Amino acid sequence: LRWRLGSAYAAAWRRVSSLVERAAPRSARAERAIPRLPPEPVHRRYGIARGRPVDRVYIEGFLERHAADIRGRVLEILDDTYTRRFGGANVDRGDVLDNSERPGGVTIRGDLVTGEGIPRAAFDCFICTQTLSLIYELHRAVANAHDLLAPGGVLLLTVPGISQQADPDHEEFPDYWRFTKRSVQRLLTEAFGAGNVAVEAHGTVQAAGAFLYGLPAEHVDPATLAPHDPDYEMVVCARAVRVT
Repeated sequence: LRWRLGSAYAAAWRRVSSLVERAAPRSARAERAIPRLPPEPVHRRYGIARGRPVDRVYIEGFLERHAADIRGRVLEILDDTYTRRFGGANVDRGDVLDNSERPGGVTIRGDLVTGEGIPRAAFDCFICTQTLSLIYELHRAVANAHDLLAPGGVLLLTVPGISQQADPDHEEFPDYWRFTKRSVQRLLTEAFGAGNVAVEAHGTVQAAGAFLYGLPAEHVDPATLAPHDPDYEMVVCARAVRVT
């Protein structure tokens, strides 16, 4: 008898639940539905073919806030885009570092890992964006980033947190690392000393999702990019000063 009463109660409850579900507003029903995410990204190269990648919003915002550091003799990797954009008239000389033989505006052929070819204690600012993840010997690269700066010089560093691989089959720039705010703090403190490093992270779950799906920043609501959600460190930025 108890089994029959229980079965009848369960059947009645299913009917009531079904009626409530159909009576609920469409928006409420949609909220309870499991979202279906596309199985493929819109673009596999960060959306760069369609516009500015989402991570560049955070990177360029960081550099803009520290534009006063981009002065004197400045070193940047691969090209001098950010040196010119954020340093402007405050830059006396802008150098471009590259270790390859590609043509272009490269002024210093040097290796950040060995330090070979890079002047010591020569630069007032080193702009190093999204590069450290492509270098296996992290500690050596950071030590040389410290040594190439003149006393009082500033390293402006950005690295990826949440990101897909840059290009798994790219032999020239293999992709090795992803970072957290904590790891960058420890890595830079070892070279620059405690108190000379300031690290910040940026990202939200929506920003990370858009970036992984290759949506350009122009197609993303700016309101979804802030405030930072510490569970989703998409880009980690750091300012480190060489004291002596």
